[in-house]
Order: sequence, then C-alpha cells, then structure tokens
Amino acid sequence: MTTSINTKKAPRRELAFHCNGCVNADLASIEAAHIAGTLTHTGNWSEGEILDHVAKMWEMAFDGFPPESTPNFAIKIIARLMKGRMTSGKTLPAGFQLPANARFMLPTTGTSFDEGMQRMRAVLGRLDRGEQMTATSPVFGKMSHDEWMRLHLGHAQLHFGFLALR
Repeated sequence: MTTSINTKKAPRRELAFHCNGCVNADLASIEAAHIAGTLTHTGNWSEGEILDHVAKMWEMAFDGFPPESTPNFAIKIIARLMKGRMTSGKTLPAGFQLPANARFMLPTTGTSFDEGMQRMRAVLGRLDRGEQMTATSPVFGKMSHDEWMRLHLGHAQLHFGFLALR
C-alpha cells in the first residue's frame, strides 16, 4: 500500500517562470538530472507523470477540453472569482484534490520520464511555432492566450517544483 504525501507540506523548489523559454531551461536542468541519475520527486506523482500532467493541461488549452469537463455551476462561480489569482503567473497552491469528474486532468499512470518529456517538449514546440491557446476553459470561460500562458506558467511552477534535481 502506498502512502499519499501531503503535497501542501512536501518540500519543493521555488520557481518563477516568465515565458516558455524559462520552462525550456528548467526542462533542460530536469533532463540533465535524470541523465545523471539524481532526479527524484517529492510529491505523489512520478517524474514522467508530472511532465505528462503539465503537458496535458497545455494541450487542452490549444485543442479544447473533453465533453466530460463541464463542471457544476457552483464550481464555475468559485473558479471565476479566483480567475485573477489563477492567471496571475504566481505559483498555484499545492494540495488541491481534483474532483472525481476532473479525472481527465490526471496524468496517465505509469508515464515514463521519456514519454512525459517528449509530450512536454511537443507542447512547448507549438508555442515556439507561434500557435495560440484559444480554447474556452470549462471553469474560467473565455481566456486570452496571455491569460492561458500565465495560468500554465504558475501551474508548471507548482508541479516542476516537486522535481528535486539534487
């Protein structure tokens, strides 16, 4: 039986990403630590699962969300009140438990490091080629590309912070 880690209290790196170039630079450090055999994680997901989850969220901002992503009205109201904080670029809060109807957001269990890194690099490549994130968020509603970027940078800061490079 695996014990769940309280991610609100788990140690993590403090990160500040300002653009996708910052994310690419951190990915290079993460990959170097993986190759050196020093990469570990301090949360509940493996290194590959973390990369997979972050990439999956960026992909949905490009490509749209699945039909099961429609939250109830109360969640939409709460989320829209928090939209400014969530799209500020600040690191998102740790310890949030996704509701059962948001399972589509979870990483693919058992994703290898290489698979997660490949998925993350692919999504950043889309940004590098000038593709814009224009999907409507199921919880926040219509968002600009810049709002999506700030949300994803704060989200990446949170999850990549659980990757210890030692």
